[in-house]
Amino acid sequence: MNTYDRCGRVLAAGVLCALLTVPAGAVNALDVAGLGAAAVGGALQAMVTDGTIKDPFSADDAQPVGFNGMEKRVRQNNLTVLSLRRRAAGIGNTDVDSQFDEQEWSAQSSIANYQKQYESATATITALEGKLATETDPDVRAQLQKELAAAQASAIAAQSGLGVAQGTLASIDDAREAARRSLEDQQYTMLKQVENVENQMCVLAQTAYLGLVSLQDALETLDRNMDALDRNLEVMDKQVELGMASQLTLDNLEQSRRSLASQREALVVQQEQAQAQLAQLCGMEVGVRVRITGIPHVTAAQLSDMDYEADLEQAMDNSYTIWVKQDEKRQASNDYADGVTSTTDYFEAAKIALEAEERSVTTSVRQMYENVQEKQRLLEEAEAAYEAEAKNFAVDELQYARGMISKLDYLTAQDDLAAMQDAVDTAELELFTAYNTYDWARRGYIGSTAGA
Repeated sequence: MNTYDRCGRVLAAGVLCALLTVPAGAVNALDVAGLGAAAVGGALQAMVTDGTIKDPFSADDAQPVGFNGMEKRVRQNNLTVLSLRRRAAGIGNTDVDSQFDEQEWSAQSSIANYQKQYESATATITALEGKLATETDPDVRAQLQKELAAAQASAIAAQSGLGVAQGTLASIDDAREAARRSLEDQQYTMLKQVENVENQMCVLAQTAYLGLVSLQDALETLDRNMDALDRNLEVMDKQVELGMASQLTLDNLEQSRRSLASQREALVVQQEQAQAQLAQLCGMEVGVRVRITGIPHVTAAQLSDMDYEADLEQAMDNSYTIWVKQDEKRQASNDYADGVTSTTDYFEAAKIALEAEERSVTTSVRQMYENVQEKQRLLEEAEAAYEAEAKNFAVDELQYARGMISKLDYLTAQDDLAAMQDAVDTAELELFTAYNTYDWARRGYIGSTAGA
């Protein structure tokens, strides 16, 4: 891979973070993370002194960040994650009972009052009926019958009021239970969204980290190419002096050297930006500088443990986007059952959307599975090419020791071997990236760059 190809790959890696998406209607990490140009610019300002950009890998105050521990760091310290967790906790701590307590007390008071009225009326009725049974005076009996009719009316009214009050209390209990279920549903939905955003923030941090690995590799390649160009400049300068080459050829070579230097400066700026973004994603203070410590290797055991069918089932069970569609289907079913909607069209539409999402996840997982296999094949090819070049270099090294080739030819052979090592490093990085993406899919998170 030449310098320009390698730099182009690194420049492309810088935009990966912006490509991750979440389903419509869900909490979006990009909306709340605050990873804008102003935030990165503020962090960069603290890293620039007298117009000179500091070398991020030579600073003693840079905090080391490893890939393996980064997910835990993001989940524990990322401000977006902490804020969303607090929101979810707020939903869980909401007191739904208080809004029904006064209504319940009022209904219970009404029940007690009507109960007393009914008991009083029935006692009066019993007493009046007893008097009527023994009273023989027509006038007195007429008066007692009037009083009895009034007591009976009071009893009926009290009984009716009691039934209404009891119904009101039952409806309050139903409303309280419905409110509790609604709150639990809201909290569960919020927790699922928070979990998805946490995963998204972790993937963003990992993407920034891997981008830094690519940038560091590209800088090392540029430095080696610039050293080689410097050697060629020395030879060319001598050739011009001896009349063996034109000044124009030397000028063009010097321009190439300046172009490489400009590219290096651009990569250093990107490096600083990626460092600032990674520090922010890890919950560090603005201005804190980070230093990456490499990436893990994908082991043979990890590759052999990949089982497409089992991994697909796990991915489907854990998928947030599938859960969203399942929840929409559930809600559409409930709306139809509760009379919110009068047709099954919304339910049928939700079923179709769920099937489409399941197919999409299946396709993505398949692509990612095949991508891991392809990256493993390319790594094996790169390692074979390196071994072949190492044998060639051993011959060049022996010839140089015997004075059969020049020092310039020997250094060029060294650069060729280093370029092959770069290809191996790149293949290892791409294999690790592909495997990490596949592993996230098994855990239920698939970004828009999946399968790339």
